[in-house]
Amino acid sequence: MVRLRDFAGRFRPAGVPGAAAPAGVPADRATGPTAELEPVFAALTGVHARCAGIRALAEADARDTLAAADDRAAAVLATARSRADAERAQAAAVTRDRMSAESRTATETARRQAEALRARAASLVPGEVERVVARVRSLATDPGATQPTANPDAVGTAVTTAVDPDAGKRANGP
Repeated sequence: MVRLRDFAGRFRPAGVPGAAAPAGVPADRATGPTAELEPVFAALTGVHARCAGIRALAEADARDTLAAADDRAAAVLATARSRADAERAQAAAVTRDRMSAESRTATETARRQAEALRARAASLVPGEVERVVARVRSLATDPGATQPTANPDAVGTAVTTAVDPDAGKRANGP
């Protein structure tokens, strides 16, 4: 097992590989790495200053870009809001026109259906009136009826008048 001292000995200063010779660079532990690195860090101070300037320019550019993007977003939003009102108004007008057309179509269809129903009723009512009057008269003259009527003609006239109010005028004359 390797002891710590033997392991750490690997990192001590030594000469160049090869035959035994005096060391090329004497190890100066007193000045150490600080003295060696001071010139390097001194050379980097200008670089640090340039980096700080570049960073400041980048931050200013980023602020300008963000401000421009905010302005552009506000303009796009304002345009969208104004167009949204116009689009809503146009959509409402289209919907209103469509509903008006549908309403006219439905009204016309209902009018035609009502007219057809009136025409059919007009053709059926006279026959039905005559049938009802005949049935009522037959019940009035039938001796097995539960409630006999004194005047069968009055019943027929009342039923005819209830179904067709102008029937009495036609029967009695002008």
